[in-house]
Amino acid sequence: MIDIALVLIVIIVLFTVFIFLRSLFSLKICALCGAVSFSWITLLIMFYTGYSVDTVLMALLIGGSIVGSMYLLEEKLPERYQLFKLPYFLTGVYIGYVLLKESLDVQAVYIILALWGFTIFLYTTKNNNKIRSITRKIIKCCKNW
Repeated sequence: MIDIALVLIVIIVLFTVFIFLRSLFSLKICALCGAVSFSWITLLIMFYTGYSVDTVLMALLIGGSIVGSMYLLEEKLPERYQLFKLPYFLTGVYIGYVLLKESLDVQAVYIILALWGFTIFLYTTKNNNKIRSITRKIIKCCKNW
């Protein structure tokens, strides 16, 4: 089985390689994100081809990528789109779950679709004073704690 010590060493090496590649080629990629993503994608391929891989470790790395991509979007997108953090995060969690579980959960899909629908409703009706108050609270959730 691929153990955590080996994966940690690989991530450190990949992080160093990405740092070097960034400076050499002016790549605009986070070295940590690249190292972690490359690691869990490699582990996932190994998992699908029959190698014994720690799925808990893969799940942690996938979760890190989900949160990292959410932070990237938070940094790059206008504040008004921060309303979509929860559906984005839960969609990522569900996709990670499906990748590791190798099966769909239709009930979870309906829940995520309903959440996206509700969030889109809030976004499109944010000019209403009551809705605006709710959307501001959601957008500020990570800023005021």
